Amino acid sequence: MKQKNDTNGLESELDNDIDEQAVAWFVRLQAGNVTSEEKTSFLRWLNQADVHRDTFNEISRLWGDADLLQVLGEAALKHRIEPRKKTFSPNIKLPLAMAACLVLTWLFHSELEILLRGDYSTRMGEHKTVYLDDGSTAMLNTDSSIVVSMDGPQRKVELLKGEVYFEVKPDLSRPFIVQADHSTTRVLGTRFFVHEKGNGDEVKVVSGRVEVADLGPLKQPQILHDREAVSVDAAGLGEIRLLDSALSTSWVNGFLVFENTSLESVISQIRRYRSGLVVYKDNALRELKINGRISLRESDDMLKVLGKNLSIKMTYLTDWLVIVG
Repeated sequence: MKQKNDTNGLESELDNDIDEQAVAWFVRLQAGNVTSEEKTSFLRWLNQADVHRDTFNEISRLWGDADLLQVLGEAALKHRIEPRKKTFSPNIKLPLAMAACLVLTWLFHSELEILLRGDYSTRMGEHKTVYLDDGSTAMLNTDSSIVVSMDGPQRKVELLKGEVYFEVKPDLSRPFIVQADHSTTRVLGTRFFVHEKGNGDEVKVVSGRVEVADLGPLKQPQILHDREAVSVDAAGLGEIRLLDSALSTSWVNGFLVFENTSLESVISQIRRYRSGLVVYKDNALRELKINGRISLRESDDMLKVLGKNLSIKMTYLTDWLVIVG
């Protein structure tokens, strides 16, 4: 690694930002090909100031986070840094490899099935509006997929994954059915959302009336009216609640709108539109209440816009690993 004015090149590239230097040094030191000159440069950097040592120690503590461990490993591979080899005892190495293969096979099969079955789909960060044959519309949110059937005595949409906003044209003779993983929603004419979250579904009504049922044969459905929502999971239907925030529905207008919403909730929504991991350096920031809106047009820049407007420091190890605080 070249040096310039007695300062390590790695530091110069990061504009001398202490947090970014600490993260970059941490990733570099996980490599198996670290040179003695680099180690000397690191020790010199570490001993320059107490803040260097404190920041590096804090980054090191984050290493215990399993998600962060995985993403940092991916960062090392992306930047061609050879990770330090780990050894496993023979009696667990094979089961771990088999488990990894099974998980990857299941994930691939699941995504392939959705790709083959879906009539309409969106990628992460993409929106798409579908005009159905009956005059209704379906707007697909990020990373979503649906199967549409407009033939026969009823109109049916199967939500394979993601979230869709529906505006249904009334037709008393042909009910409109949305089938998701844990729920069935039946409407005649209304505006509503259905969100398949993996471990459960969420139905939100903007206007009109819908009937929501879980998949249990003996359960009674719930009736939702204007500005009401309900969650459905393997245990059945939850309690009906009022929609008290625009954050979960404002995406149809091309924005995320938040009113007295926690920073953690806003960032959770943003993560639906961009890949990667967000780590909180200061957990107290999770509950910070904020107001405003962010455009969905440039999904990769949403975190940067949020950080700039709130004057919150966000350290980017890569575009998909961000440390908040």
